[in-house]
Amino acid sequence: MRLPGLNRIGNVGFGAFSRLFALGSQFVVLILLGKLLAKSDFGDFMIVFALTRVLSTGLGTGLATLLVYHIARHATEDREVSLHRTVVCVGMLFASAIAVAMAIFSAQIAGWFDKPTLASWITWMAPFMVFSTLLTISAGALDGRGRITRSILAVEFLPNLIRLLVLPPLLLLQSGHFAIAAVMVVSVALPWFGIASKLVTRPSAGFAPLTAWDLQYVGKLTLHSFGAMQMQGIDMLVVGWLFTSDAAADYAIASRVAALIPFFQTIVVKTFMTRAGSAIHRGDHAALQLEIDRSRSVSTILVTMTAVVALGAYPAFLLMMGKFDGSLPLMAALAISSIVRSYYAGADALLRIAGLVNASLTIMMGSLALLVLVPILSGHWIGVYSLPLGMFVAATTLNPVTSRYVLQRLHVRMAPSLIWVSILVAVVGLAVSVSSGQNLILWFAGIGILASSLVPTLLQYRKLRQSA
Repeated sequence: MRLPGLNRIGNVGFGAFSRLFALGSQFVVLILLGKLLAKSDFGDFMIVFALTRVLSTGLGTGLATLLVYHIARHATEDREVSLHRTVVCVGMLFASAIAVAMAIFSAQIAGWFDKPTLASWITWMAPFMVFSTLLTISAGALDGRGRITRSILAVEFLPNLIRLLVLPPLLLLQSGHFAIAAVMVVSVALPWFGIASKLVTRPSAGFAPLTAWDLQYVGKLTLHSFGAMQMQGIDMLVVGWLFTSDAAADYAIASRVAALIPFFQTIVVKTFMTRAGSAIHRGDHAALQLEIDRSRSVSTILVTMTAVVALGAYPAFLLMMGKFDGSLPLMAALAISSIVRSYYAGADALLRIAGLVNASLTIMMGSLALLVLVPILSGHWIGVYSLPLGMFVAATTLNPVTSRYVLQRLHVRMAPSLIWVSILVAVVGLAVSVSSGQNLILWFAGIGILASSLVPTLLQYRKLRQSA
């Protein structure tokens, strides 16, 4: 099945292959790390990885979006390089300062989590935070030009390829923890140097001055980016703070796999941002509405299909991991919020690309507050399941608020009310899988119900394809 939304990306075949490779390699990397580390050590590593990921992606995405904002508006090549160079320098300054602080105060940070064993991981992973930030920023220059395939290659394909090639020898050599941290650093440093080489070869482009509006825009987007890391790091920090390292290990496995469910949606949203920005600039509401409808349908199909495949493969994945059986129902619970959000794909991106950063930031901070408060209030009774509950509450309350705000300000509709029928079917299916325990018949029955929720979207997608 060919999807129009994806056909507009430069080299769709390679983009899809890169996504599939990254999806599969992350599974393999998790298995390798699970074999290299004891369960409690694995939990500690994933807490620190989450910390560095939140810091790097939060800071990097805010600065990268500024590049997308300016470059997508038909910047010249020299202007693109000068903007890129300036923003990279700003990111390097802040990321390096944070990395130095992490190394100096590693023991104190570990104490906040009541886990002294985190200190060495924090020190070793500080450089990873710096290069990961720079890689995220530089991907923004590629995204601004619509070079989505190259962006995926640099940010996802190459880092995962490096880890996949180097971690197996470490397993055979029984290398220590420092070697694992070194591999993580190299995996993001090498791709960034490849992108950044352009900044050196065009010295005539100089630097681009940043205006007060640019700095304010980046500040708000950076806060927004930190808030958006709810299932890519902040949740792991909450688990590390409230629960044991073993519980964190189970949650880490389930959450890392569940975080892959909206993997393909990233392509859709990145492409949507570029085209939506152009439609908003032209004041073409009809074109913007068409982009929204197509992006929603494609996103829902991809996310739900990925969830079905990931959930179906998860029991076999746990057999290979060997010591994380408690994560099985967690995986299904964590998938619920991703499914709900897929029906509103691009809503938050639309606010940002339209310059409505205050609204986007307010909604994102509300979502973050629910993610933290719900586990604090309910964690004593339901343990780590309080994290999926917080995500579900945020997804089902704040996405409709965002949709209504978009309708009022931009006069386009993010989603029809009938999507809630499909969402209800999907939630029922995932609830069956959550309650299955070790009963694989119930587990796969729930997956079947989830797959059936796609029927209305497939029918709508068929109409959109015929009208294209």
